[in-house]
Amino acid sequence: MSGIDTVMVPLGQAILSGALVGGVYGLLSIGFSLAFGVMRIVNFAHGALVMYGMYVGVVAATLGVDPLYVIPFSFCLMAFLGAVQYQLIYKRFVGFATLQQLLAAIGLGLVLQTLAQVVFGADTRSAPSMFSGQYILIGSMFVSAAQVVAFGVAVIATIAVEVLLLGTHWGSTVRAVADDLEAAELVGLRSQSINIGAFALACGLAGIAGTILVTYYPTDPSKGLSLMPIAIIATTIGGLGSIRGSFLGGIFCGMVQQLTAMLWNSALQDVPLYALLLVFIAYRPTGMFGFRTE
Repeated sequence: MSGIDTVMVPLGQAILSGALVGGVYGLLSIGFSLAFGVMRIVNFAHGALVMYGMYVGVVAATLGVDPLYVIPFSFCLMAFLGAVQYQLIYKRFVGFATLQQLLAAIGLGLVLQTLAQVVFGADTRSAPSMFSGQYILIGSMFVSAAQVVAFGVAVIATIAVEVLLLGTHWGSTVRAVADDLEAAELVGLRSQSINIGAFALACGLAGIAGTILVTYYPTDPSKGLSLMPIAIIATTIGGLGSIRGSFLGGIFCGMVQQLTAMLWNSALQDVPLYALLLVFIAYRPTGMFGFRTE
């Protein structure tokens, strides 16, 4: 291997691995961004739903079912839980990202984390799929087959959400409510029903992200809390309210993590992301593809 190859192969490996992991980050960030874009709800409990989606995969694997087969069930279950959360907690905060709403979301996340610890225990659990432990060679580089499959699912889910929001009547009503709630209600749109559906969709995406993530990334009750910074950073960089931007922001976060681990220290792989978060908040709060909000 030449001198250039000794540098370029690890670099390409880090970028490729980061992009694959980042695709799942992007999917979990989309739900977080959707809740804010439509309802101005900053759902800090979103990570907890990702964690519950991971446990759906764990339970499936315990029963002898491949976690990939229960992705639709995970989506529906988390969507249902999201609709319940909206009705019980969030509907009074729609349109206003107030301190009370943030505290309610944080409290909900802690309750869900504690409940998971009671039900599943504090031990780390994993849920390998049929692709776990398999690798694909690409020249001098290799990638995990489980990560490739997870990335593919994330891309399909992202495209489906884009089509749903941009190419259907329901999507147009969601965008109308997001643009101007009062005007949407004046023309006869039922904003509460639309908001419930949008919030359920956002939480369902968290379930998908969690179930595909657990096929190569173990979970425990605190995993949702540890994933929230990634969701926040990805949506901030990509743009709050932008589906495509949040997905690309997740990929960017994954690549930064892997490059930092290769070039610096794996224990400090999130440090550049926190620095970028501060830069974007200070100089470009709308992100790369977001919209300006009051």
